[in-house]
Amino acid sequence: NIMIALKARQLVVVLGNDLSMVKLSDDLMPEDNFLKLMDSVHKEGDITMININDLLAYKLWKSYNPEQKVPVPFNLNNVFESLFREGLASPEDLKAFIIHEVKSLKDDQIDLEPFQKIARMGNIETILTVNYDDFLERAFKAEGRPTNPPVNFSIQDSDTESGSLDIDKAIPSIYNLMGNIQDTNFAVTEEMQLEYLYKLLVRKDARTNALFNATKDKSLLLIGCSFPNWFMRFFIRTMNKKRLKNGRSKFVASDKTALDRDLALFLKNNRTSVIPIGLKDKESSEVYKDSGEFVNKLFDAVSGEAEMVTDMKPRYEEKIFLSYSRRDTNLITKLKNEFKKNGVELFFDNDSLRNGEDYAAHIKKYLNKCDYFLPLISENSIKSEDSFVYKKEWMPAIYTQGTRQEFNLFREGQEDYIRPYIIDTTQPTDDRIPEEIRKMNITTIEDENKFPDVVRDFIQENNLTEIADNNGK
Repeated sequence: NIMIALKARQLVVVLGNDLSMVKLSDDLMPEDNFLKLMDSVHKEGDITMININDLLAYKLWKSYNPEQKVPVPFNLNNVFESLFREGLASPEDLKAFIIHEVKSLKDDQIDLEPFQKIARMGNIETILTVNYDDFLERAFKAEGRPTNPPVNFSIQDSDTESGSLDIDKAIPSIYNLMGNIQDTNFAVTEEMQLEYLYKLLVRKDARTNALFNATKDKSLLLIGCSFPNWFMRFFIRTMNKKRLKNGRSKFVASDKTALDRDLALFLKNNRTSVIPIGLKDKESSEVYKDSGEFVNKLFDAVSGEAEMVTDMKPRYEEKIFLSYSRRDTNLITKLKNEFKKNGVELFFDNDSLRNGEDYAAHIKKYLNKCDYFLPLISENSIKSEDSFVYKKEWMPAIYTQGTRQEFNLFREGQEDYIRPYIIDTTQPTDDRIPEEIRKMNITTIEDENKFPDVVRDFIQENNLTEIADNNGK
């Protein structure tokens, strides 16, 4: 099940070219005789959409060989190969043309919405692309969401490149398997794509090791990857690193895969589910018009999640105590989820604990056990000094902070045990906040959309220690 893997952060998303759509203006519109050759051209209201590959095939042909008979099928692969074969342009010239055309597109000329929704899904740690465009990177930038520096593969690189990658596991990683226009090397034709994929099999360098470590024992979800039959089989086998019948489940949601009955049957027989795009699913009522609509439905399903994330494997050794008013539970649940998604182990009270006979003893135990205490300050939590959270948690935590300072019981590099956050409009100087906490550096979280950034900053600023098993050590 896709949602189960997604909730557990066990889903690696592979984005293909079907999603890379451009909004056609009048000056970009191909002539009718070319439009008839392009399957991707369609209307969405008053806007005409076209796949970036079809647009580039048209522009290349018009620039280099407008008088000759067009190759059929008319696509970027055939146009690129034809222009090179006829001696009209070198591969370097053609790639330079592609780089210029793609970089000249403004964000409002691109259908960035599906990429932006991928960027907003906090459960996705690793994203692979088989595109050469930079639409995914643009989407993360537009959303204001950080990523690790994208890893752009190239067949020109050394197969035994030394060194290691500095990857922050609190934020997503992007691996552009077929290169990217950010560099000068990327795969355009099917032959180039095959060579790039072969290189992934044989090379032993830091980037390739990081890639396969990130995908190890994870489920794959291919979105918009309408590969030829032979390439789809080879690609999934390569990225799975195991026989297709072994390993975790795989999912393919691409615009043309379900139409190839032989391929769809092969995938089904080898633990790979095909989500029918553009076709009615006999096993459900879902019908997805295209890959973009599938992304929208996936995003809506994730956005609708209100329940607490559970059963997440800790990634860091340190444990965090979250202290908050029960009246803020709905909001705090979202913050808890962000911590858990990032592998941070939490302690917080619950009904069974709070109603127990010796709650104070449990609190003392966990205050001592946890490495950090995070009081989440709000009007609900400070309106009474007799409130449960104020009296039973905050005051003992202040005592614990003093003891750890006196006896130097902090972990290396740690300066404070208490890290306070304000989650509403309460002012840091409000005298209802305990004086000891008011003197600290209090962070105000402006709105819940900042929770992912807050958690990421907390992990980085405090240099949390990764558990060895999660490093593959």
